[in-house]
Amino acid sequence: KFRWVMVTRDAFSGQELFMNSLKGILEDVLNESEKTGRLIAELLAKHVDGQLRSNKNCNDEGEKFLNDVLSLFRHLSSKDVFEAFYKRDLAKRLLLQKSASIDFEKSFLSKLKTECGTGYTAKMEGMFKDMDLSRDVMASFGAAACTANNKMNNTTTTGKMDVQILTTGYWPVYQQMSNIKLPTDMCDYIAKFEEYYANKYQGRRIAWQHSLGNCHVKANFIKGTKELVLSQYQAIVLILCFNNTSKQSWTIKEVMKTTGIDNRDEAERILLSLAVGKEGTRVLTKSSKKKNRKVVADDDTISYNKNFESRQHRIKITQIQMKETQEERNKTHESVSRDRLYLIDAAVVRIMKARKTIDHQTLLGEVMAQVKFPCNGPDVKKRIESLIEREYMERDENSVSRYNYLA
Repeated sequence: KFRWVMVTRDAFSGQELFMNSLKGILEDVLNESEKTGRLIAELLAKHVDGQLRSNKNCNDEGEKFLNDVLSLFRHLSSKDVFEAFYKRDLAKRLLLQKSASIDFEKSFLSKLKTECGTGYTAKMEGMFKDMDLSRDVMASFGAAACTANNKMNNTTTTGKMDVQILTTGYWPVYQQMSNIKLPTDMCDYIAKFEEYYANKYQGRRIAWQHSLGNCHVKANFIKGTKELVLSQYQAIVLILCFNNTSKQSWTIKEVMKTTGIDNRDEAERILLSLAVGKEGTRVLTKSSKKKNRKVVADDDTISYNKNFESRQHRIKITQIQMKETQEERNKTHESVSRDRLYLIDAAVVRIMKARKTIDHQTLLGEVMAQVKFPCNGPDVKKRIESLIEREYMERDENSVSRYNYLA
């Protein structure tokens, strides 16, 4: 876009007529059809996610990148699709600490707010508020726990827990394993925090999202002590299975039964990340009759790597991430489509409430002028029929093309 803007400015002295024509052409190309508009919005959100994870953009070049993205974003008609995918990726960056710069995250959010209004960024701003509130809650919890230990003359501690408090409406919904089993130390800390939180915030309910957790585990190897940085599921597997000296080797089914990880694909990804990851992170070993390193068969055995060594003291073991499936993408698009229906309903009711009575074509025109995403006459007509069935409005007795509002 920038190149064509410069050409237009240089060749036509930046005349308004030509600049407006360029804007129209860009919008026609980016929103050629609803499918094209949705795809471009999704790809732009993914591109921004990749750049905000990179340290290369934490400078003036990064600020230019954000401005360029916003310049392109202005021409998108499916801004709600961009919001849905961007919000999912933002949640992962914040919770998994993948963001290169929180200042750049907030800067881009501020630009989106200026461009689209408070309602567009409200949930994403709520995510940052949750992160700030969590730090305050954990500071208060730490002080309360310290006071309790002093009163009981208990100076020993086996670890530390940091909890992120997430407001349900702000964050995406994540799948959980209902049968997951936790090590005793984790259970003790969870019980203490739940007691503290219930006393401080009465009436609130906590639902733990273990799939988003991460752990720092102290591991004693023959060749030295290391600090392992792991996902919570990886830590659960190591502690519940391979911290047991009475059993030397495990199959994937035994690991699943012991840990309560009932998703075989997830269990396989965890074991592969611990056993066949990059050099210097293989704390487990995999013995297999087959040569395929990327698969854990039912008869493969996984053992503790007693000869593990690394020059680093702190070792980050990256879990093999499951790529976003077509099903997940479809769910995100379905969620956007569902939200669009509610917005059309709200626009129709708002107009009917103000006008009391209105003809069909005028109503269609006003609805399409109010909604900020592409919609057509049949979409609005379906929502009108739905509202008539739910008795928000009715057809006029003297004219089928006129509607009356029902208070």
